[in-house]
Amino acid sequence: MLVLKLAARNLARHLRKTLLLGFLIAVGMAALFVANAVFESTNSGLEASYIRSLTGDAVIAARSETSFGLFGSEVPIVSDYEAIPPMDGYSRLAGLLGGMDGVQAWTPLVSGLAQMRIGGYAINVPVFGVDPGSYFEVCSDIQVDSGDVSELSRGGVFINAALAGSIELAIGRPLRIGEEIVFGMYSGGSFRLKKGSFAGAHRYVGSSESLDRVVLADPVIVRSIANYTLGYARGDRPSIEPAADEGFNLDDLFSDAVDVSAHAGTGLTLADVEASMADTGARDALVMTDAAAWSFALIKATEGQGDAIVGRLRKYIETLDLPYRAMGWRGAAGTGAQALFAVQAAFYVGLGFVALGAVLVIMNALVISVLERSSEIGTMRGLGAGASFIRRLFIAESMILTLGAALAGILLGVIFAKWLSHIGIRVANPLLISMFGGTVIRPLASGASVARHLLLAGIVGACAWVYPVSLAMRVQPVAAMNGK
Repeated sequence: MLVLKLAARNLARHLRKTLLLGFLIAVGMAALFVANAVFESTNSGLEASYIRSLTGDAVIAARSETSFGLFGSEVPIVSDYEAIPPMDGYSRLAGLLGGMDGVQAWTPLVSGLAQMRIGGYAINVPVFGVDPGSYFEVCSDIQVDSGDVSELSRGGVFINAALAGSIELAIGRPLRIGEEIVFGMYSGGSFRLKKGSFAGAHRYVGSSESLDRVVLADPVIVRSIANYTLGYARGDRPSIEPAADEGFNLDDLFSDAVDVSAHAGTGLTLADVEASMADTGARDALVMTDAAAWSFALIKATEGQGDAIVGRLRKYIETLDLPYRAMGWRGAAGTGAQALFAVQAAFYVGLGFVALGAVLVIMNALVISVLERSSEIGTMRGLGAGASFIRRLFIAESMILTLGAALAGILLGVIFAKWLSHIGIRVANPLLISMFGGTVIRPLASGASVARHLLLAGIVGACAWVYPVSLAMRVQPVAAMNGK
């Protein structure tokens, strides 16, 4: 108690310096709190932009050597587009998800990349084939501006409202419900075309270049352009190689060859060739669209299970040895979401430098205080004050100043953040819109954030007194009392 009284008295004796340093700490902590309140809104913004609009809480895909997200391969390629492999055993997966704890809803999705042509305008777009009955239950934040989503099961196509506006501006007229849309895809040496009809427009809560190009379509259309045929499925199965025979010799194939005389007319005729090629049943079966093929399963977790659902899915898949892989929404969203988190991390690094600067400012002020009070320290030590008492005195002064000013700054930050949340911060930059999930940023001031910033202030204060206290311990009583 004596140490606290002396520390408070010393701070009051140097009131001007105390107020100046406290003001700097308070302003810095208020700015730090408001900045973090803005960044805390990033999580809810990304949730609105991706989890409730695009990916769900978790995604299941086919197991493959290449990593795929909803928008395609995550490995940069410079050759043909690499199609997303379909999932095998879809009916078994449906049974698994239907009875799994923590799964509130789920929906299948088939994904592809194609050139879309409408009204003479062409653009490359990601196309999602969806089941309208379950897709909008998982992706509940998608807003339907126009049209009937049930058309997605009858050859209909929904275009993002932002993209639809760009197309209308380019062709000089509004898009008409029912007008023809042609999708084209070149991959594996072949070019595939599929027609659909414009059924309406949708939009996402967040906006980004990748989201604004997403097109929703009848799954039959996307399976066709993605080459999800029965032949594709058979071609993906590993072939069985015959066992090698070390004693095999190619010349042995003809060792017993003899000449045979054949009568005219008994050989293969053109009519025989045409007859054999006339039966296209086997070929047609191979190029039929696989009506059960899907690329992904998007899963919406029950309340509070979002973080645990991916681990639970991976455990099920490993236990049952299923040919799938489970990933979180960040992996499913692909490089677009990763870029946003990289930008966010860069901001946090900058805030770390601000905190380091605060430590240096407080430390510098305490060092000056030690130098100015060297005679006082020497006198106290000459009167019998031990090193531990001097150390505790300076620690108390540092912590009272830091925590008191930080608390005032945090309260100021809470008030300012609440005010900003009420009026909203409007942004127009596409990157910021993607990061915060909308055109209006509303900082989030939570009790957990207040506790974290108080803890940070305590750490800053604890780090700031280390060098000044060690400096005070070097003051010799006799030299200090003599004014040396």
